Amino acid sequence: MDTFSENAKAKKIYEDRKVRLAMLGLGLAWISALSLVIFQNFNVTASDRISQSFPNVIVFTYVLTLVILSFCELCGGILMILFNTIRGIPLAEYLRIWRVKSSRTVLGASILGGPVATACSIVGISFCGSTYGNCIIGLTPVITAILGTIFLKEKTGIRVFVGIILTVAGVVIASIAPPEGVSHFYLGLIITAAAPIGYAIEAIISTHAIDVSDPLIVCPLYRMIGGSLIELLCALIVCAATGHVNWITQIYAVIFSEPIILLFLFMSIIFLTIQYNGIYVAYSYCGATRGSAILFSTPIWSIPIGIVMSKMGIISFSVTALGILGAFVIVVGILIVLAKPSELFNLRDV
Repeated sequence: MDTFSENAKAKKIYEDRKVRLAMLGLGLAWISALSLVIFQNFNVTASDRISQSFPNVIVFTYVLTLVILSFCELCGGILMILFNTIRGIPLAEYLRIWRVKSSRTVLGASILGGPVATACSIVGISFCGSTYGNCIIGLTPVITAILGTIFLKEKTGIRVFVGIILTVAGVVIASIAPPEGVSHFYLGLIITAAAPIGYAIEAIISTHAIDVSDPLIVCPLYRMIGGSLIELLCALIVCAATGHVNWITQIYAVIFSEPIILLFLFMSIIFLTIQYNGIYVAYSYCGATRGSAILFSTPIWSIPIGIVMSKMGIISFSVTALGILGAFVIVVGILIVLAKPSELFNLRDV
């Protein structure tokens, strides 16, 4: 076999491996999208059960969301460290990652990803419903593209602007009329609007750390355990400022007094852990652009998942025809913003 044939064979093996990794990344991004919706639903259900013992005010709802999110992220981070230990990663590796200064940007970004984005999305979804909240969250890639154009001087062509217009149009369509049985619909949409802003800024800040560090180490260390401590600190600050420091201990008392709440939180922890770590790995395999195109397709997946979980008696779910139409328009807009349809399944350049 001549040198040319050997080089061609080696190149084909390399390209085939890249294809497999890219497809794996897209698959992980899709699993992350499903996990995100399921986590949201279990989290909202647990929050609703806990809140029955407390005053019905937005400040408490926000504090409750921070405390539950902190609890779930801490437990999920510990689970991932145990998983990493089983697969042979020593604890000393976390100290090495800490010494990589660029990796610490994930910790700073988690301030926006946790107390702002995730917490506000959970509070908002509890008011407006899963599909509608995820329609708002679906604006994340659009806002990321806009911020990238303004601050990172990224080139934005006509295709991106068409996608932005479609995505915004989808949100408008979905938000025209609230579904039956949903209270404080528009308040929920307004609160959820903080989520895509937080997620977009988080993505811009932390993207580099994914490429310089192992995502399955960075995520549990910074985004989960570090984020958990930040969320608990935020909850303490809000409680101290409003004179309700005892709320946090009372919340934990209710959590550990009702097995059904612990069950819902356990499910939240599992799906949160899958979503966080899955999307970090997906970004490293198929690229953040294509991974985001799949992750933020949650408006569509929230519909069948909501129906199934409603049939199981876990949540109450309803959606209008306009909500379904808006969800599809949003996802089409996201795909156009993030990648040419013909390029969505192309390889990531590595």
